[in-house]
Amino acid sequence: MQPRVGGGACTALAPSALAEEGSAARKFGRGLAGVTLGVLEIPGNIVQEGRTNGALSAATVGLAMGLGKFVAREVIGVYELLTTPFPIPADFEPVLAPEFPWQYFDSEPGRAYGFSDTYLSEEAADLQQIPGAVVARRQGALIVQFPSDLLFAFDSATLLPTPKTRLGEVAEMLHRYPDAQIQVLGYTDATGTDDHNLALSSARADAVRRYLVEHDVEMGRIASVGYGEAAAIASNQTAEGRRQNRRVEIQVRAGGVAAYR
Repeated sequence: MQPRVGGGACTALAPSALAEEGSAARKFGRGLAGVTLGVLEIPGNIVQEGRTNGALSAATVGLAMGLGKFVAREVIGVYELLTTPFPIPADFEPVLAPEFPWQYFDSEPGRAYGFSDTYLSEEAADLQQIPGAVVARRQGALIVQFPSDLLFAFDSATLLPTPKTRLGEVAEMLHRYPDAQIQVLGYTDATGTDDHNLALSSARADAVRRYLVEHDVEMGRIASVGYGEAAAIASNQTAEGRRQNRRVEIQVRAGGVAAYR
């Protein structure tokens, strides 16, 4: 089942913000690492996807991404080795992120993409002041999570009046950080059919996206995705677990930083 994406696009390319020194030695090292250790893309993407979306997604999506990036890493590695003696453009940046395949296994995932504990720290402090919001770091992004029952009535994609105040505070924060890029992610529990859950999660994510756009968050900065019942964070066998799985997440990244989901 593929998630539905709206209002923008995601990329796996590394931005210039992640580029490190463009020396010939660095290029040679990256090429050599790609050729000899590119196979780490397979377990690396499984680990990355497992951290984000759980074991099932790791074994399917993570494996598929790993195989594809393994091939890409090998091809790019050969190219970088062969072109090591040639000048590197001033705007050079690594093609794949993370720059080296072993960085997937960093104990703090954000560090694999060049982020520290202080990354987006001011944004995190502002978001933590919003009632009901749970703020965390994941894959080099800030994740602002709202339970769906805080924003919507049961089985509805129409925003309730009270939660709009909370989303208004999110919009105000985003105005203060105009370079931040946003993606709204919708999830449901496992009750109902796959198609219904996917449609509902997509509609809820888009409702939040449209509300932020209506409150002057630039449309080009924000996308929405519905994942349905995928990426459960709790058991769907209990009422509390299902409540936790019904959620909307607002993902905030620094300007120009690629989205890895």
